[in-house]
Amino acid sequence: MIEFRNVSKTYSTGTEAVHNANFKIEKGEFAFLVGTSGSRKIYLN
Repeated sequence: MIEFRNVSKTYSTGTEAVHNANFKIEKGEFAFLVGTSGSRKIYLN
């Protein structure tokens, strides 16, 4: 199991991409991060 609690991401420009997200991925489940092209889905430092 992977669990995320109160995850937030705000870029240096002040754009808030994620605000207090909470979710759990149970064993055997699949999760996908989706969004428009160029929305920085793979760059969450």
